Amino acid sequence: MIAGSMERRKLFWGLALFAVVCCIFFASAQLAFAATQTGTVATTALNIRSGPGTNYRSMGLLSINKEINILDTVAGSNGKTWYYIAYNGINGYVSAEFIVLNNQPGYETDADFEADLNAQGSRESYKPYLRSLHAQYPNWKFRAAKTGLSWSSVLEGESKLGKSLVPSSSISSWKSKAAGAYDPQTGKYTNFDSGGWVMASDKIIAYYLDPRNFINGVGIFQFLTHAYDAGTQTDAGLAAVVSGTFLDAAFPEGGFATYADVLMEVGRTTEVNPYVLASMILVEQGSSGTGKCISGTVSGYEGYYNFYNIGAYKTSSMSAITRGLWYASQSGTYHRPWDSRYDALLGGALFYSENYVKRNKNTLYFKKWNVMNGLANVGEGQYMTNVQGAESEAAALRKGYLALLDSPMTFEIPIYSGMPASACTKPTSNTVVQPEPEAPKPAEPQVKKEQTVTTNYTRYTRKVTDKGFHLNAKTNGDGVLTYASSDDTIASVDASGQVRVNGVEGVVTFTVTASETARYKAGSKVVTLTVKKSEEQQAAEQHAALTALKTGIRIKASSAKTAAGSTKVTLTIKQGDIAAIEALGYTVKYKFYRSEKKNADYRSKAQKDTLTSYVNTTGTKGTRYYYKARVMIYDTDGSLAAYTRLDQCTYACRVWTKG
Repeated sequence: MIAGSMERRKLFWGLALFAVVCCIFFASAQLAFAATQTGTVATTALNIRSGPGTNYRSMGLLSINKEINILDTVAGSNGKTWYYIAYNGINGYVSAEFIVLNNQPGYETDADFEADLNAQGSRESYKPYLRSLHAQYPNWKFRAAKTGLSWSSVLEGESKLGKSLVPSSSISSWKSKAAGAYDPQTGKYTNFDSGGWVMASDKIIAYYLDPRNFINGVGIFQFLTHAYDAGTQTDAGLAAVVSGTFLDAAFPEGGFATYADVLMEVGRTTEVNPYVLASMILVEQGSSGTGKCISGTVSGYEGYYNFYNIGAYKTSSMSAITRGLWYASQSGTYHRPWDSRYDALLGGALFYSENYVKRNKNTLYFKKWNVMNGLANVGEGQYMTNVQGAESEAAALRKGYLALLDSPMTFEIPIYSGMPASACTKPTSNTVVQPEPEAPKPAEPQVKKEQTVTTNYTRYTRKVTDKGFHLNAKTNGDGVLTYASSDDTIASVDASGQVRVNGVEGVVTFTVTASETARYKAGSKVVTLTVKKSEEQQAAEQHAALTALKTGIRIKASSAKTAAGSTKVTLTIKQGDIAAIEALGYTVKYKFYRSEKKNADYRSKAQKDTLTSYVNTTGTKGTRYYYKARVMIYDTDGSLAAYTRLDQCTYACRVWTKG
């Protein structure tokens, strides 16, 4: 019995040991298999949490486009899917909503897809990335955007001082030490914009300029076209883009429930993707909406708004914020002045439509890197100076398309000649910059003469359609003359002093500088140019704007019986439309009509100066009367300039009951 028990115990422990070994083996195999699954972060900042839910503490942050190892998939406390991940020595949980899986089904040769790539002239180095996306999203179309430019010339153009910037807090390898960008004597970098922005290095510019770094499930949205498409751009999609941001809140001016409602209408009106408009605003003003350009409280510009930071760049006399609000306060194009949030949202979108979407800058990439309009425009006319701007906006834009990822979409991906054989890598080194030792003081210089600069005139006035002119600058010394414009969008000046008027209204200054020499001090002269539209052009633009606003007005009439038995007619009109007309300098009145027929024979009954109700006090008992109204628009002379059609008004009707 004892011997039998011993044998049974040996057998038991042998089987148990075998089971443990098998468990370890299979667990290891499972872990090894799971670790091969990778993903890419698809948001600007993602918490690594200690458990699968937002109620767990944060253990660290992941930035956009970081690659992680996915070890397991679990259900979170909020009912959503979470990934258990490993990153940089940290194991924790992240929301699957913000992760794009990399290890998707392998690409199987698609002859039609390959033929399409070859027909477009797609670069061989692009194809592995495109094939991977095609395997996952077969309905997507990729178009090779032929820039006609060389890689080296584009990189040189984007490396001009002040054209491509990074935060001053960036690591050293991201910051340029080129002349004018860095002072080796002090070890300090030159600020090119408000908030501490410095010149980007050639290597970080090359990384963000290289399309191959962003042909993935997140970055590909840099290349999505920005035109409005009612079939794919929905209220639900926009709600996803703005979720948890200030754009998800109530719209404070009335007429619309939320900011998202405004953006959907603005997108339709201007033919711009509303998801793009929302992501632009969130990048420029922050997810909490704390940007000063939309506060309405900046001294000297109270009540003005600039949601897209149009014209907001630093000049010699203005900060970026002040410059942006000054632009918003000016009268003229794009529904300016932007003294309401609605006008700022609509006018800014119209500016973006006309100057970017319709001018070969119709993707996030082309908006940042203006490479489809010839070499002369590289580094010029770009929406943003931040080299990372397109990357962060792409993540926000993708969020709106989460439910539409299997739908047909078209992406325009630029190609250049002479590109590096493989994708440019992101620089990572960070060395502490020490100022150079102070050089010995030179001998006392000789006293130099004053150097003066003269021009034909100090003030010029031109029309937007006028040709340029020459400053004809001279100096009494031997310094080299250089020229600079305070706003190239209004007028530019070349190295010879030839001024070019660029068809934009505004005031611009030209600074002519004579360099210091051995005999003369530096000298300068400022010339002011005011560019105005012709009266005919102003009148034509105003008439066109009025016609568009008038045509878009919709009126709803409703009726009620008064205590005296009369009929009270009340109108409902979107006040934003009326305000836009009044902003053009017109006076609006309201004319009421009555008819016994639904669709004809309406006779004028009364006209009101304000949007008040009209009370009809006469009628024939038993007769059904129909009521409509027109918006009557008068110019500053009191003459009738325009009016709406009666078919723009939804009628009200009521049977007359008085004897």
